[in-house]
Amino acid sequence: MKFGILATPIWGKETDPAIQFAQHRELLELAEQLGFNTVVAGQHFLGTELRYYQPVPYLTYLSQFAPSMEMAIGIILLSLVNPVETAEQVATLDAVTGGKAILGLGLGYADHEFKALGIPRESRVERFEESLALIKALWSGDEVNFKSENFVVENVSPSVLPVRRPRPPIWIGGQGEQAIRRAARLSDAWYAPPFPTHEGLTRLRSVFLEERDSVGLPLDGDFPLRRELIIAPSRTEARNMASQWSAARYKTYLKWGLGESLDNDAKGFGSQADEDLDARFILGTEEECAEALDGLRDDLGMTHFMFKAHWPGVPHLESMRQLEKFGTGIIPKLRNG
Repeated sequence: MKFGILATPIWGKETDPAIQFAQHRELLELAEQLGFNTVVAGQHFLGTELRYYQPVPYLTYLSQFAPSMEMAIGIILLSLVNPVETAEQVATLDAVTGGKAILGLGLGYADHEFKALGIPRESRVERFEESLALIKALWSGDEVNFKSENFVVENVSPSVLPVRRPRPPIWIGGQGEQAIRRAARLSDAWYAPPFPTHEGLTRLRSVFLEERDSVGLPLDGDFPLRRELIIAPSRTEARNMASQWSAARYKTYLKWGLGESLDNDAKGFGSQADEDLDARFILGTEEECAEALDGLRDDLGMTHFMFKAHWPGVPHLESMRQLEKFGTGIIPKLRNG
């Protein structure tokens, strides 16, 4: 069982970048002391409400404060970027960190990103699949001759290669059935987002395993999972905190168009009603949260849990408290259980 911490964007341009750097440094230094294994940072473009620094250079910067931890890109919007540049950027991260990079990928959903980058939204699946095939070829170490609808690489033997062999792990995120079947066929793991309900998550995990089995791929690989988790003296207090903390963050997701790409397994997304929070969040005391995570491990095969300790508007001190409670009260229970 491994544990990751999300280097979550919670600041806009009005906040001095030095504050973000200092707070993330403190969170990561504490996370490493507490036994966390992974740091996760994702990608968006033109995020006016939240400041997303690009994940490869940002994770390279953060790696100095957590040298034992893996650096997971969760996720790169592969339909919107150049696969040759992405392959070399991630290979550089892997080399700098001594083979600790993980490449997480997704399609993207925000219309303003596709428009700004001149990518037709209707081409995103085609571009995604072609880009991933090219990245794998570029990381193989062999001469590359690749031609597709969007990309051509001829007679090239790249020298910028990842040090982890045969390549860094590839995780694909998504919350719809087609995306999950794509993850099953093309990647090492489905990186499950926090949006589906608990019931929906169970169904989608079954879809992933069914598709893996149908194409003859192993069923016992990694299952990295995000769930929103808040620790408090009681479940009621944790639910109240979840309602307050998630409102601003989910409002941004909805504004960017995420709600339109979700299916019925994410019903209630953006709602602060108790029943909807209960369906998507893990809430309660350290013991209650540990029991819920233990259930995800036993029932669904979860191998990595990615924890978001900080939310927009929540004081840094409270984020540090949540992280410490998780590290001292939950990690030992799961590792010793």
